[in-house]
Amino acid sequence: MALGQITELLCMLALGRLFLRVRLKVVFLTGIGFAVIRYACCALDTKAWLFTGIILHGFAFTLYFITAQIYLEQRVDPRMRARAQALLQVMYSGFGNLAGYLGTGWWRSACMTNGVTNWSRFWWGMSAVSAFVFVWFALSYRGQAGSKVSIAQRL
Repeated sequence: MALGQITELLCMLALGRLFLRVRLKVVFLTGIGFAVIRYACCALDTKAWLFTGIILHGFAFTLYFITAQIYLEQRVDPRMRARAQALLQVMYSGFGNLAGYLGTGWWRSACMTNGVTNWSRFWWGMSAVSAFVFVWFALSYRGQAGSKVSIAQRL
């Protein structure tokens, strides 16, 4: 996991420059895309692909979760920011974790045969769900015109 943390740090250092060049929607989609690829790498189930999946964790995490915090900072009225950040934390650490634990627990049970988990099937399923989220977000998120410039000005 140290490899994932190193890529997370490198991605955080590059995030400011990335915001100067692309819109938020692209940054979010790139993060979700890295998650799709990360889970697919884990499904390939070799040491090299597992390491690749671990390395991609840092990019997926930073481009999605850290960008979400920056999004709130930019888009939410200053009087409501603390509440919005608290709600985001509840979604990440509370409801999000609970739903994730229950969902992946159910999915792992569905991937078991005679007490043995089919990990390749498990990770392909995770990749498919992430791909669905990618397509849904790409089609539904509209953003604001000029959001690239306003984020760059704030940084």
